[in-house]
Amino acid sequence: MMNTVIKISSLILLAFTLVSCDQGEENGEQNGTDGARLMPVETVIIEPDNFNDFVRTTGTVEAIDDAMISSETSGRILSIKDRGERVQKGGVIAQIDDRLIQAQYEAAKTGYELAEDTFNRFESLHADSIISTQDYNSARAQRDQARAQLNQVEKQLQDSKIEAPFSGRIEERFISTGELINPGMPVVRLVNTDLIRVISGVPERYSGEITEGSKVQLNFGGLNGETRESTVTYASNVLDPETRTYAIEVEMRNSEQLIKPDMVVDLLLERQTLENVIIIPRTAVLRNEDGQSVYIASEQDGEKVARLVNVETGSAGGALIQIVNGLSDGDELVVNGVRNLSEGDVLNILNTETSIERAEKLKSADRPVVSY
Repeated sequence: MMNTVIKISSLILLAFTLVSCDQGEENGEQNGTDGARLMPVETVIIEPDNFNDFVRTTGTVEAIDDAMISSETSGRILSIKDRGERVQKGGVIAQIDDRLIQAQYEAAKTGYELAEDTFNRFESLHADSIISTQDYNSARAQRDQARAQLNQVEKQLQDSKIEAPFSGRIEERFISTGELINPGMPVVRLVNTDLIRVISGVPERYSGEITEGSKVQLNFGGLNGETRESTVTYASNVLDPETRTYAIEVEMRNSEQLIKPDMVVDLLLERQTLENVIIIPRTAVLRNEDGQSVYIASEQDGEKVARLVNVETGSAGGALIQIVNGLSDGDELVVNGVRNLSEGDVLNILNTETSIERAEKLKSADRPVVSY
């Protein structure tokens, strides 16, 4: 009985030992020299490069010329442009029945011409002292009154043609042919998207850096991520007390009409350009209570092992961050696999490239996000 127990215990111990060994091998343990773990990683060779420091935010598109066109007079609509039609500045959008106004205009014109003729005759008679000054002033007053009445009717006649204040396209129509309209009633929405602006908000801490003239990259998600470059054309001097941001505007040409109002735009606002600095992926930096550190590949007995190095970081943008102190040109930095590393682990380097090459890949894959 005792021998049986001993045999069973020995089998259990052996199985436990085998399982432990298998798990150790799966975790990369005891695969290197002197039992050190052999860990798969990717590295980059540090090369200084220029780095553009950006502020990231989002904005929306609006057309600079976008107006609700209303009527200034009353009457029945005789004709009106259809939605989607383009109209030039000064072109007729809608025509109101003007027959009554036309009759009033003719009467006012005749009355003014008569008053003007009477005044001219009285002016000569007054100069020869044939009529009194009172009669002369009365004729002049009647002439001026008739002219004012004519101007009023001329304005009503002009208002019967609802004209475009700028060139654009009819995007909405609020009334149809045959309907009665009153002053102030909206007729159409006229929009010109040849020139658009992107409106956004910038956190107040950047008020001294993002100003009118600052360079900006705009990413239009609605255009399959198309990116365009421009400059800030307006930066407000007033803060929004709720969001603690100040408004900026970026005006752009849109001759192809691809950018549409209310599109969401991602903006990269350039703060500064840093020259000849060390830039690495953010994910390579480890943070703890002692500060920030990275792993570099160090030669030891013919192998490359992980060595933890304290670093000081600077500006950051997207997936990249500047290293101010701790790394030098030519250092081999571990960029992938750092979370499972410990100092002294043997490195199985699967891929190596320069820090500039890795930065370009990260820039092309990065998409702007709101940073505040």
